[in-house]
Amino acid sequence: MSASPLVTTRRVPLLVPVTGLSVWDWRESYAVFLAFVIPILLLSTVPVLLPFFAIGLIVVGLGLRVRRIVRWWTLLRFADPVVVDAVEQTVASRGTVRLAHATGWRVHRGWFTGEIHDNTITYTVGGAPRTLVVRGLPYTSGVVLAHPTRPDALCVSAFPFDLRLSDDSRWSVSVPPSSWLGAAATAVLYSALVFVVWWTL
Repeated sequence: MSASPLVTTRRVPLLVPVTGLSVWDWRESYAVFLAFVIPILLLSTVPVLLPFFAIGLIVVGLGLRVRRIVRWWTLLRFADPVVVDAVEQTVASRGTVRLAHATGWRVHRGWFTGEIHDNTITYTVGGAPRTLVVRGLPYTSGVVLAHPTRPDALCVSAFPFDLRLSDDSRWSVSVPPSSWLGAAATAVLYSALVFVVWWTL
């Protein structure tokens, strides 16, 4: 059982929002692709709609990123590592996907072929049991960060950066080198959308 939580606050490194704004998200790029391909006939017939369509994609994309950053920021500012009480695993699907898997604080990111599991993790905060579902490889010992007063938690594998909590309760954040390539691709994607707006207005 985990100890009763004490509400503490920690300084969140600036690298957290920077990474959140720049991290590559293949689902986002796929959504942008579909958003342009599906209504292409309408956009070609009524080209005046194109810049507003691109503006809408930019606003939605940035809005989702900001929402994700706020969640990360809140957890890293207030959350504490918790003790996992139990784990229930079920096979969700099978395929070849890129996954992040945590062992303690260490996170390995790479391609995996095989069964994808839904890991239902049970932990306790303030005497109340809570659950967190983590999809990926079978859960082993990844650190789970849980908010002391809100029903919100994440495994460290859910962050696109590596986390460490030092002895003086300060966060250390490092970004894998491959993430900078993704950041460049993200910049290209949004630059293309901005160019569409500029070119068509």
